[in-house]
Amino acid sequence: MAAIKAKKPPAGESAAVSSRPQPSPYLRIVGAGRPGPAKTIWKLLEPEWKGERLMTTAAIQNVRDVLAAYPGLADIAVLAREHESVGQVLVAYIVPGSPGLNMTALHTHVREHMPGSAVPAAIVVVDAIPVNSAGTADPQALPAPDLRGVAPYRSPITPRQEILCTIFAEVLARTRCGVDDNFFTLGGESIDAMLIASRVGPAIGQEITMNELFDAPTVAELDLLLDRLSGVGG
Repeated sequence: MAAIKAKKPPAGESAAVSSRPQPSPYLRIVGAGRPGPAKTIWKLLEPEWKGERLMTTAAIQNVRDVLAAYPGLADIAVLAREHESVGQVLVAYIVPGSPGLNMTALHTHVREHMPGSAVPAAIVVVDAIPVNSAGTADPQALPAPDLRGVAPYRSPITPRQEILCTIFAEVLARTRCGVDDNFFTLGGESIDAMLIASRVGPAIGQEITMNELFDAPTVAELDLLLDRLSGVGG
């Protein structure tokens, strides 16, 4: 494991942070969505190379800031989790401030305010953020996220791919979907295929069937199929 080096704390917190115990790999905000200024507890992620992927403190803080701007969240924790095929991914844990949190709207908020590569792999709803004896969030006590079907993220590069990725993410209730994420490994079922097929036509002006989606279960493959159906490229 890489040696841990001292990091420069956020502005105005130099003395407080420098006297704190060894930093842990997450950032947490306490009081998000509550009246009055939020109390912030800073924790710094030690960056480590995972293949060619570098997870930084800034990436975790950006997720936290975007979630903190969404109304109705009482508490937030953002952690770096290990995934066997992808390496480190960000996972957000949230505590709703009241019943009836609209997760679809929350996912949309996150996608609209962050590039796809920065969106957390999962957002997990919990009743409370568990804390340890020191009063800081205990990541080991948080439930394991559902990272089924998570693949190395590859961003859409055309407007049509962006539309398809958004449709996949919304129908399959994912925070994001890259062009290589597979409909089946993301847990897609027949009803989901029907919903995706029904939305693709109005969104891009070209109809597809469920069977065509089954034959091209990633956005990259579906994009190529749409080219063939429209006669592009031969």
